[in-house]
Amino acid sequence: MYFSKHNEKITYINHYSGLLEVEGEGLLCREDTKLWHESDKNWAKEYDTLSVTEGITGLGDGYIEFFSHIDCLILSRTVETVAASPELLKSWRKRKVLICGEYETFAERFADENGLRFLHSDIHLADDDIEIAHEHDIITLRFHENGSSDIHYNCFTPGSSAGSYGGGEYANPLPRDFYVGCTIDDFANNFLNERVREQILSNETLKRFLEISNKRHRIKMTRKRMTKERRAEVKKVMKTKKKGNNWTAYYDENNGRYFAEIMYTSREGREQYDYEITADIYSRLGTFADDIENERLIKTGKMTYSFENTMYGTLGPERTVWDEEANEAMKAAEAKQNKDSKKKK
Repeated sequence: MYFSKHNEKITYINHYSGLLEVEGEGLLCREDTKLWHESDKNWAKEYDTLSVTEGITGLGDGYIEFFSHIDCLILSRTVETVAASPELLKSWRKRKVLICGEYETFAERFADENGLRFLHSDIHLADDDIEIAHEHDIITLRFHENGSSDIHYNCFTPGSSAGSYGGGEYANPLPRDFYVGCTIDDFANNFLNERVREQILSNETLKRFLEISNKRHRIKMTRKRMTKERRAEVKKVMKTKKKGNNWTAYYDENNGRYFAEIMYTSREGREQYDYEITADIYSRLGTFADDIENERLIKTGKMTYSFENTMYGTLGPERTVWDEEANEAMKAAEAKQNKDSKKKK
């Protein structure tokens, strides 16, 4: 344990596993890193994880630069600001530094706004004393970067009494979606020990996690369902519409009929021919290697009206002519198309 020379309220707790916890109140500054009985200016480099506990409201100018080498920064929900230079953030992004904290707190926003990885911080669930074995258990809900979770038991015991195994630790894996539909009562019911259950039921951090996780899961499922419905809609449109170079055919759900359009564009303007076709014609469209065959098949249907001719380069009025004139124009267009096709071959 280390004590700050600058601020007597600041304490550093060394866990000898690369984890350093800082406890205190208010906004931390660079001077708070100067310690009693610690002459080495680079003492912080012994740790790869910095955990800022509750009570501390922010990390002021220069403070986090002193711990610039860390791989993980854990921020409690009371932290509302972190002063970090653009150069430090760039370095952290390159090294993929992990930010841990609760959902919907500054920690998550800080990670999101600066392109850093985020992971929900572990949740201390309960402490349990087993007197007969002189054992003390610390129970934690842990979250891992691969998306998995587990219940971790860290057991402390002297190991000298009968039935005592000298302590140790073990973990029970949880399903990835263990929180779905899970209330804090449901979660507590997984523990038979009444002392543990009481602590879990009063755990506000766990309660917040379950509520927010379930809310996000519902939003995710809603978006997924909407996407699925949209895909189904697109698929449905694809099933009821076919298209070629100069033609389009579709099924009109409103009246249960099939229609097709053939359009030619030339220097004189755009000529569009509309047909009502049968289900059999529609089913055969698109099966020909030569697109001209598709157009010939469409022309066996009923022409609903002649054609529209809009002068090239204008938005002027369209004019509709009688079938005789339309047929003559169509024959001329078809002859030209066939001639161009033969030249290509």
